[in-house]
This record gives sequence, structure tokens and C-alpha cells, in this order.
Amino acid sequence: MFLSKLIRAPKTLAARLTFWYSSAFYLLLAISLVGMYFAISAIFEGRMEKDLTEDIEEFQTLYQEHGLDRVLFEINQEIMHEDPEHFFIHLFNSQGDSLLHSDLKSWRQLPSANYLLSTFSQQKENINLEKNAHADEDLESYTAYGKISEDYIVHTGESNQEEQEVLEILKIVSATIFCIIIPLGVLIGWLTARKAVSGIKAVSAAAADIEQGIFDRQVSVNAKGDEIDELANTFNAMAGRINTLIEEMREMTDNIAHDLRSPLARIRAISESTLSSQIDSNSCHKAASDTLEECDRLLQMINMTLDVAEAEADVRECKVDIIDLSYLTEDACELFSPVAEHKDITLSTHISGLCTVKGNKHNLQRMLTNLIDNALKYTPEKGEVIVELENQNSNAIIKVADTGIGIPEPERNRVFDRFYRCDQSRTQEGCGLGLCYSRAVARSHGGDIKLKTALNRSSVFEVSLPLSR
Repeated sequence: MFLSKLIRAPKTLAARLTFWYSSAFYLLLAISLVGMYFAISAIFEGRMEKDLTEDIEEFQTLYQEHGLDRVLFEINQEIMHEDPEHFFIHLFNSQGDSLLHSDLKSWRQLPSANYLLSTFSQQKENINLEKNAHADEDLESYTAYGKISEDYIVHTGESNQEEQEVLEILKIVSATIFCIIIPLGVLIGWLTARKAVSGIKAVSAAAADIEQGIFDRQVSVNAKGDEIDELANTFNAMAGRINTLIEEMREMTDNIAHDLRSPLARIRAISESTLSSQIDSNSCHKAASDTLEECDRLLQMINMTLDVAEAEADVRECKVDIIDLSYLTEDACELFSPVAEHKDITLSTHISGLCTVKGNKHNLQRMLTNLIDNALKYTPEKGEVIVELENQNSNAIIKVADTGIGIPEPERNRVFDRFYRCDQSRTQEGCGLGLCYSRAVARSHGGDIKLKTALNRSSVFEVSLPLSR
């Protein structure tokens, strides 16, 4: 069944992985079996040469200890017990006369005694090894000849029949194993591939659900710490971010609808009132003035929305200069001094040292004015607003603190969202974009804004910007 699935889905990742796993496995198996065959063949050859050498050395020892008769006896014993078609032994003297030999009918291509004697006269070795053809074309023979004394030479050899039989059995066994392993290897490769891509399938299924609108979809993560888990964690983070953005977009749409509805309703009411009443120059002038005021509010909201989007995306082509924050802060506080005096609020400034940052002057000015304007807006009479500027760890720190109404804890993490306004802020003018824009400016300059607040006591907005070098 799994083979039919594999054939029907040749383009799937699991099928390709199965092919590569199986191919690599078969290649390694074939290399291992062939390597084992040649290694065993080499071992057999080495052992045969070693056995022949040891046989001649044993004859040398026997002759030295017991004389020629014992050597002849041992040679006769070997002739009696060995197959003459696959073993021979020949003893002759230094004049080339044959003293004793086995049946040599199957060994017609052996060199003559005179040839062996001439070889010894030209070489210093006492034992020589050779590899020759055998009468049976499928076999090879290994021969050795050496002096057991100055007067006697032994020439012996044997075929590799037994070794060839073992190697043939090895070939059959290897071929059988290879044939049995083929379906087993495909099955193991298929299961391994399915296991490897199971996490990818889960991610793919989750992506399909998200495509269908299920934005809170998550992928279960195994505690293995492998690449699939990393992919699942990254996907979950991405899906979570998408879900958050969708929720923010829905909420932003609701807030936009709420904030745009009031000016449009007022414009409509002004128009209806003007049309239904007696028209004179004064009423027309007032209606036009009120309509322009509401249109300005709408344009301000739309422009502010675009400014926030550009600041968050950091795509606006802004002029970047070295900005003196000390001067910028003092200038902003002087700008709002009349407003503070009018509301009977104490506005104080504390600047410690020169602070310069690299950025856009216009954007930084708007960020400061938004923060100070908010502080004054939500601080009651007899209250206090403190603006501080200092250097801390290569950062310029701007703190705008007030003694206003504070922000409830559930809403503190949302004050920087677009169009979000706390319940107690609905009575004040604004569109809920000032803090969002200020954070976007701070982040576009490599910094950030943090809120520290206590309900019904105070709010502190802390801006950190990297100092210029």
C-alpha cells in the first residue's frame, strides 16, 4: 500500500526524501558488500601465502632437527590427505633430481626444477612466492618454493578452491540480502520521510486554516529542539503576530468609525440646521465656520494617521542632522509655558548637560510636544508637569512626568495603540494618535518610550534615544 502511495505522489517531499534516503542506503550497502568481498578475498590470499611459507619453514626445521627421512615422512602424510587436483608438493635435490612428489597431472604448467635452481642462484631469498593460473579456469593457484637445506628444495602449492567457494557463498548471501533489503529499505525510508515531514504538514495545515480565516491557529511543538520545532515556533510567532495585527486592525477600524462619526454628524447637523432655518449672512457665515472647523479636525486625524504609518515604516525621506536635545526640550517647554500658566499648572524643566542625537528635528519636536501636551491636558489645576533630560549609558533620557489622573493598569499596555483612548480621555479633544506617533518616532531613531504610571497619582513617559557619536 505504501508503495502505491509513493508511486501516486512522486512529487511530494516525503516521496523525494524516500528516494534519496533509499538511494543513499542502497549505495552505502552496495559499497559495504563489495568492500567486504574484496577485503575477504585479500585476507584469503594473504593467509594462503602465509600457510605456504610456514609449510616450507616447518620442513626446514624438520630437516635440521630430524633429517631427510622425517621430511619425506611428513611429505607422504600430506600427499595422502590432500586432493592432488588442488594441492601438490615436490621435493628435489640441488642437481634437479626429483626425490618425492604428489600427483602432478593437474599441475602441468609448473616450472621445472632447473628453472627453480637458476632462480635461487640469482636471488638471495630462501623462500619465493608466486601466483599462477590453474587448470580450472575459474581458480587460481598459489605456489612457494624454498631451500630446506643447501642440498634440497621443496616446491609446493595449492588452489584457492575453498576460498572461491566461500566467496561464491558470500556473493549469493549478499545478493539475497540486497534483494530483501530493497522493499524493507523503501518502507523504512518512507516511514522516516513521513516522520520528518509530519511537522511541515502540521504547519501547512495551520497555514491553510489561517487562509480560511482562522487567525488564532497555532501549531503544536514537540520538545525536540530540532529544525521542525524551530519552524513551528517561528510559524506560531508569525501567526500570533498576524492575529494581533488583525485584532488591532478591527479595533482601529472601530475607533476610526467612532472618531469620524462625531465630526461628520456635527457637519450634517450644521447643514440641516442651516437649511431648516431662515438663511441670513450671519448664520451662513457661522455654518461655514463650524463646517471648516470640523473638516480641519477630520484632516488633522487623517494626516496624523498617515504620519504614524510613515514613522512606523520609517519610509519618509527625512533630513537627518545632529540635534541638540537640550535646546529642543527648552524650546518645547517655553512653547507650552502660556498653556501651563492659563491652567495654573507648574511646568518645570531639568536639563543636565549637553545631549545631542542624530535624527530629524521636525519629528523629534512633534514627539516632545505630543508628550508635553498630553501631560498638561490630563493634569488638573494646581498640578505639576516636570520635563527632565539627562545622559545615561550612552543614551539621552527624556522624562515627562505629571500629577494627573494616571492610567488604569489594564489600559497601560494599549496607550500606544492607534486610536486607542482611555475612558477618562474621551472627554478631552484628540484622536488617540499622539502617543502612537511619538513611539514610532522614538523607534525610528533607534530608541523607545516606556510608561510608568500610578492610578490617580501620576504618569511618567520616559523616552530613550541613542546619543550621537
